[in-house]
Amino acid sequence: MQPLPVYSFDVFDTCITRMHAYPRDLFFDIGVRLAPTTKDETERIRFAQRFQRARIRAEKLANWLARRTGHEHANIEDIYRQLRWFMRLDKTIAELVQAELALEEESLYPIDETVTKIRQLRASGCRILFISDMYIPADSLGPLLERLGVMVPSDGLYVSCDVGCSKHSGKLFAHVLKAEGITGAELVHTGDNAHADIRMAQLHGIQTVHFTPAHLTQREQIIAGKRIPRKAAASWQAAFSRRCRLAAKNDLINVIAPPLGNVIHTVIVPFLLAYVQWVLDDARQRGIQRLYFVARDGEVLFKIAHALQPEGLELRYLYGSRRAWLAPSISTSNVDWMRLLAVAGNVNAPRDIAARAGLSANEHSKIQSLLHLDEAAWCRQLNLQDAHTFIKALLDNPAAKEVLFNTVAVKREAALAYLRQEGLMDGSNWALVDAGWSLNGQAALRRILKTVTSTNMPVQGYYIGLARDHLPADRAGKAYAFCNPAGNIFSRRRVVVEHCFLPASHASTCGYRLQNGVAMPDFSPEPRHSTELEYALHLHNAAVAAAEQLKQQPSMQDRIRTLRPRLTATAANFICNPSKQDASAYAFLAAVADMRQERVFAKSLCRPLSLADVWTTIGMALSKNMAFKAPAWMWLEGSVALSPTHVALPLKLMLQFDAVFNKIRTSRASKECAFEASGSKKNLEN
Repeated sequence: MQPLPVYSFDVFDTCITRMHAYPRDLFFDIGVRLAPTTKDETERIRFAQRFQRARIRAEKLANWLARRTGHEHANIEDIYRQLRWFMRLDKTIAELVQAELALEEESLYPIDETVTKIRQLRASGCRILFISDMYIPADSLGPLLERLGVMVPSDGLYVSCDVGCSKHSGKLFAHVLKAEGITGAELVHTGDNAHADIRMAQLHGIQTVHFTPAHLTQREQIIAGKRIPRKAAASWQAAFSRRCRLAAKNDLINVIAPPLGNVIHTVIVPFLLAYVQWVLDDARQRGIQRLYFVARDGEVLFKIAHALQPEGLELRYLYGSRRAWLAPSISTSNVDWMRLLAVAGNVNAPRDIAARAGLSANEHSKIQSLLHLDEAAWCRQLNLQDAHTFIKALLDNPAAKEVLFNTVAVKREAALAYLRQEGLMDGSNWALVDAGWSLNGQAALRRILKTVTSTNMPVQGYYIGLARDHLPADRAGKAYAFCNPAGNIFSRRRVVVEHCFLPASHASTCGYRLQNGVAMPDFSPEPRHSTELEYALHLHNAAVAAAEQLKQQPSMQDRIRTLRPRLTATAANFICNPSKQDASAYAFLAAVADMRQERVFAKSLCRPLSLADVWTTIGMALSKNMAFKAPAWMWLEGSVALSPTHVALPLKLMLQFDAVFNKIRTSRASKECAFEASGSKKNLEN
């Protein structure tokens, strides 16, 4: 019977990796811990920077001295003996070694993919070895690996600083083969270093597996930065992105292109985690008891919150949409609903207006007949002014108005049954959680609830961002925005947030029905292709896996809170400055601007533009109807990235002007808010 092969594994970045972008970033954090407590923050950072440089130089010196004695790798005690040449410290060598080992263990975590493979091989009877070029000796590294669940006492561990030779020279592999009494053909080695783990192993006839998932991606490298000392926040952000990648399931690895996966783990998931955590923290502070995550944008947010398992908050998923809530909210007491029947940038033929109002095909025919419109007039696209004239004509016709209000009364009954069933009217202090923008959905829900109570039922919601023209609190209820001020890049490029950041796994809610006394949501036909749905599933899996990591380590939740501005800035930069590779990867998504979410209204999220598009886009930007926000070009920056230079240049200049203009408006808005707040404070004092 042929003996089972022996399997060996590199340790760092193969079996385990750090919550630091690069190993040397760990030295900075050690310096922060060792800095005298009597120093202020600036002096402590300078001390940490000096320590990091000294630690790097000491390692180089210790290795140089070791090689002079025929030893290829110094150990950690040798390194700290040499540190005295570069920096004076009031700690003993043992204390310094212990400080580094303690922080090393805090930073390290196992790579599930490798550990799972090791356990399977071990269960099948294979011998497992660990081979590492490292300054931490086996008597310290072994117990650490056991505590991390990577190694068991029966496994073998060979470390260069103990043996005196390294993988880098290839001599450590020769030592392992001799010590284990095997040939190269009987050993399979897995590692991340192309030279030390692959080329040197192959020179000894060893089979190899090159494992690179723990290497930083190009986007993560950019976030971390090239120069030392790296900012601690930048190092952690890049390392957290890597951890999200390594924790995510790879079921759809052949479907999701690498650029998409990189954006998901580095940009989208950290941003969504920061948003959800902010919502949970703020809701507790406000005494909110229940959060309703509104379909569909709220689906991945709900899954993240559920994975975090917040104490003291009840989480529910609420099937709803502007379309589902518009028809039930139509009444004579409030005409805010009219703004949703005819929308800038959408198709606004009479038949489209009737469809948004929830009228069936049979009711379409009745309205068309009562208003004496032939088929051509019924299907003719109207400008906003003519569209509102049509709505007025419909309401001025008693018979047509009766058809409309009879329909909405039935829809309101079903909607109220669903909302009552979900607990929105049980007296709890609750809030919605959604993407945001104009608050039309929250206002519609408020109008529906107001039909069954004489008092204003408090309606409030959490949102990523708000549009500048969002409805005020007296019409929509209170709204709390994650990204301020109103009109920020997230609201102005809401199409990117909705389709790239918040894709749902199900179709849009178009209404409700009563079935055996139970209120059920009705859904529109699914407008997306299978690849788009698979992208949504991949993002959801990645977000949940990352949230579960946060739940296991509360300290990581604190870092997310601290890094909220950085994570938001990274997401904003992706929207504003996508690479051609990013834009090309996301061009497969079909964005639907119309609230009916039907395939007929779908447009590519981004596409190469022509010179004709330039003039049209500039015209839209100058339009009084603000149609520039209605996505005829969907993700404009993405389309610019895909366009030839002579087309992209004028649009880039326009976008720069738009960014400056928005900064001015933001500054003015902030001053006005500060002035109003100051005035309110004085009034309270008086």
